[in-house]
Amino acid sequence: MSLYINEIRGVVNSEITNEFASNLGNIIGNFVRSGKKVIVGRDINDPSQMIKRSITAGILAAGIDVIDFGVAPIPTVHYGADIYNTDVLVTITASHMNPEEIDIKVFSNHEIPLTQRHAEKVSWDKVGQLSYVHDYVDKYLNAVLENTEKNVISSRAPKVVIDCANGSAVQFLPEILSRLGCDVILFGCQPTNVSTKKFAEPTPESVSLVSNLVNAVGADMGIAMDNDGDRVIFIDEKGNVIRDQTVLAILAREALIENPEGTIVSSVTASMSLDEIVSDHGGKLIKAPIDCVLDEIIKNKAVFGGDDSGMYVFPQFQECFDAIFAAVKMLEIVCKHNKTFSTLVNEIPEYPRTVFSVDCEHDEKQKVLTNLEENLKDIGEINTTEGVKMQEEDSFVLVRPSRFEPLLRVYVEAKSSGKLQKLSHDINKMM
Repeated sequence: MSLYINEIRGVVNSEITNEFASNLGNIIGNFVRSGKKVIVGRDINDPSQMIKRSITAGILAAGIDVIDFGVAPIPTVHYGADIYNTDVLVTITASHMNPEEIDIKVFSNHEIPLTQRHAEKVSWDKVGQLSYVHDYVDKYLNAVLENTEKNVISSRAPKVVIDCANGSAVQFLPEILSRLGCDVILFGCQPTNVSTKKFAEPTPESVSLVSNLVNAVGADMGIAMDNDGDRVIFIDEKGNVIRDQTVLAILAREALIENPEGTIVSSVTASMSLDEIVSDHGGKLIKAPIDCVLDEIIKNKAVFGGDDSGMYVFPQFQECFDAIFAAVKMLEIVCKHNKTFSTLVNEIPEYPRTVFSVDCEHDEKQKVLTNLEENLKDIGEINTTEGVKMQEEDSFVLVRPSRFEPLLRVYVEAKSSGKLQKLSHDINKMM
């Protein structure tokens, strides 16, 4: 499942209208195999509900049955594919970038070209049927617990602060941790569509509040989720926010301990520390374009994979970015090793790193990247897997184009602060 993922993002009622969404649903329905159904789910936001209904109407008009999960995190929608023998899933959530935008994801195990085309509708007597289900909730909860070393966690009874951003993970993560015997302190765990609604991902303000709460109550860990359950941020027992790259390395190391000589997949933005961890534990590391991380995990039968935006995949559980399972897995690792979270973090090398953006119109991006490649080729090894990456033994620079915004993303990492400062200065001059 999820070998193909189409993502569509736009402003609600401007770029993403009900008419657009209905036609999109109709196109999706035209590519669904006979006898199959489509699962749809959404986050808590009102615009998501509106657009989901329009997409659903379009799928039904194509003669395809729809199973509506209602408000559901992306991982639980994805897990439902096996439960309901479905090979097409659609999720609708608020964009992580701009609050006025909506993000539609279409997951499928076969290619669905969503280009402009005439969508075919069936006659009135062949319209698909719509059903609402709720049993997937317990099935997902039980599956997470069955794939977790419950006794390891319950014997420690860790204290955990959770922020679910008042999103769709509220009915899942707190319940799972409670069943594992954790002492759970809830923050941002009231699903609501009124004025207390938060932005779609953890913000510096919300993470700071979680960090302060961890310190105040003496918690062992803080966990901050996004609105749709595929991204997570971790905070140690001292209230320190843990780098995504460090989390990636901790999870990868554990996966290789459990699966010697396994394959790990990350994006091209991954830290040099991940290379070292994977090498030290006898694994193989594949670095893929950001949009292809999940595909490469599936194709290479990886034992673990992740992206530097706090998104992690545990293929033995399901081939999907699953922040809920990642949170439980990290808690299991801390308890299994009988160490504090900060101790595990200190075992991972962290190199000076900076990430920034440079304004660049879409039609100028390739020209800038070509010039950069020419300027950098005599300094270090060039990789053009995504954008332009210049790698030296003790540093790297990566410049990649943003898919949706007129920006170039710049990643610079070095094993010394001096080298980082010099590279950052040089790359700014080149751009």
